[in-house]
Amino acid sequence: MSGEEAKQYGSGHAEWGRRSAEAEAKEARPPTMQRSRSQIATAYAPGVLLTWEGGRGICKSVPIRNDLKDSLTVTTAQMIFDGIGETTDSWMKRARDACPDAPPEFCLDAAFMDIHSGDAVIDSSRFVMTKPDVVGYVPYPLLYQCAECKSVREFRNVAEQAVSGMPQCKGHVSRWMQVDVVYAHWYGTIEPLSPYNYSFDDEDQKVNPLRSCGCGWPHFRLRNDAPVFNEWKYSCESCGDVRDLKKAEPKVLAKLSIDKQRAGTDFEFIQVNMLPVSYRASSAFYPQRANFIELKNGAVVDLMREQRQEDLLRELARLHRIPFEEPTEDAVKAAVEAAGLAAEWQEYSEFLDLMQRRQARGDDTSRQVRAIEEIRAKWFADGIIEKGTVSSSAIARAVVTRRDWTRKYDPIRLTIEHAAFVDEHIRGGLEAKKAVDVMYPDVTLSSAAGIKAEIAKYQKAVGDVLDKTGVERMVILRGLPICDYSFGFTRVSATPVYNREYQNRNVPMPVRLVGFDPFDDGKRPIYVTQQNNEALYVKLDEGRVRRWLVANGVDGVPSDDVRLGRAYLESYEDFGPFLDDFKDKERQGRERKLAPFVYMLLHSLSHQLIHSLADASGLDRDGIGEYLFPADLAFTIYRKGMTPDLGNISAMWRNHAMNFLQRSVETRMLRCGSGSLCDSRGGACPACIMTSEVSCASSNLLLSRSALKGGGRPEWEASDMPDLVGYFQRRLDDSST
Repeated sequence: MSGEEAKQYGSGHAEWGRRSAEAEAKEARPPTMQRSRSQIATAYAPGVLLTWEGGRGICKSVPIRNDLKDSLTVTTAQMIFDGIGETTDSWMKRARDACPDAPPEFCLDAAFMDIHSGDAVIDSSRFVMTKPDVVGYVPYPLLYQCAECKSVREFRNVAEQAVSGMPQCKGHVSRWMQVDVVYAHWYGTIEPLSPYNYSFDDEDQKVNPLRSCGCGWPHFRLRNDAPVFNEWKYSCESCGDVRDLKKAEPKVLAKLSIDKQRAGTDFEFIQVNMLPVSYRASSAFYPQRANFIELKNGAVVDLMREQRQEDLLRELARLHRIPFEEPTEDAVKAAVEAAGLAAEWQEYSEFLDLMQRRQARGDDTSRQVRAIEEIRAKWFADGIIEKGTVSSSAIARAVVTRRDWTRKYDPIRLTIEHAAFVDEHIRGGLEAKKAVDVMYPDVTLSSAAGIKAEIAKYQKAVGDVLDKTGVERMVILRGLPICDYSFGFTRVSATPVYNREYQNRNVPMPVRLVGFDPFDDGKRPIYVTQQNNEALYVKLDEGRVRRWLVANGVDGVPSDDVRLGRAYLESYEDFGPFLDDFKDKERQGRERKLAPFVYMLLHSLSHQLIHSLADASGLDRDGIGEYLFPADLAFTIYRKGMTPDLGNISAMWRNHAMNFLQRSVETRMLRCGSGSLCDSRGGACPACIMTSEVSCASSNLLLSRSALKGGGRPEWEASDMPDLVGYFQRRLDDSST
């Protein structure tokens, strides 16, 4: 921002300063701007430093309230809060593991924790769901440098700048420009790159600003001609004293200094000092966001609660055909009548008889089933009858231990979600004509629809390729509801730990996860975007997956009478929030276990289809998301865009269905474009099936082209493990092998 622009900007906001008494009585609202919803939720979210077209003027975005009213269901809202809770809980754990002595407030903003216990706690009353339709902005940083004499001036706020205006330099025309470098700290703070610092007063235990040189003069020159920040210097305009770019984070300095006084715990100043970064650098702002498929069935939330563990076990047993020992009807009757509830047993029996009669006639029995379940649930809750027991002790243990699992990869939660997903979006979608099984297309997907001879040819061609790819079912969804939300940010690092290099040491620092700036009532915004875009649902053939696992010598493959979904749940060990066990090449030696291999297969095939879909449809591959249901051997890929859905996936299938399918198994498409990394070493890279980490469900980990075409073992395995047999290899075609 030039001197003239700064002057105009200051005068444009003069009402913020000239009427100080009125401003204290009623705060002026910042100007606003409109961008796309996805941009406001991420790239322009509150706390971002931004500039206008042409690089004129730097500003900081601030929240503008625009509450979501009735578009969020209770289930969707609860899934958002559960997701934030899981993120903050794992964030705190990882930060404290790396930095055991770090105070809890150095890891999480107060909005995400209980300040008394230091535990991660999400209180929904502290937040408000917000439409990302508009965002405000204020000029920041208010630190200016004259391009001629290098002198700097800083204003505490816009009001002070509007009142004082930019000073005139002596001996030349002033050319004031904003300093486009700021101080950033892993505590989540940014401050202008000013020459002023902070000091801790031992007596009053407060941090005080130092706004002058030792000689008492308040003005400095910034010597910033060097290409690197560590060579930049400030010099006093009066005495010429030179100082490095150094500034303490005031809250961190206060906390560590007080702890030192009270407990004698010492600290290093590298924990306190902020880092100079360009306002354009990604390290100045990392938004925290997540997404999920919206579901109406409240069971996806309710069954996850600790008090519903018995009901969760019952549902898992139903979904994965695990024997479940129920009390007999005679035992239930005896227990109910012994409790003096003969009238309730009579009511229960009448509903049961009516349900059986309606079943015999083929009538709908949902009302009777619901009434029977409610009565039995009451008896269970009152302790009148004992709940059944699942015959798998491993599943029973998993239901208890899952509270420590990373929510994102929790297969129990995902299998419950998959059941609701299939019920609402596959079965319900097929009935409502909002979904189409590709083996039974309608006229919008294939000109063969309705013509007996043509549809037979179509089904033969499509079915042959699906058999080769080991796909049992593929469904096109015409309006899959996806909820995307952002709720905070970090600075300096996108992960919970920042390793600062200092004197040939790597010193871990806890990175603080910060909520967006609060509204006037103190509530923090959660930016929520909802979309209904086309998607592809894919379910793999369990028989082929089983043969693939056996061919690769994977431990834990069950007998034929036990489903792979059950085996997955029984054998799953927490992947962790960042899949650390599958990315550290120095940590080789893992055995071939069922859960990681099944996940790797699904993840690799998902990425392969994302690339094929992008090539065949014209969609940007970074604009295609994925959602995996590993215990159910299924996944969905979907268009992520917030612009109106133009039916790209339907159009792709109508015009290029066979090309899309054949590209998935084509030899050329199964080779890595960069050579040996994937073809011989079992990995993946951006030249083959990797996608951007924004789109990938698992940060491009547990991913291997060899899982599909065969080849080198994954790098997280022991060095003496054999090469992989690919899922597409012909040797798996014969079910007898």
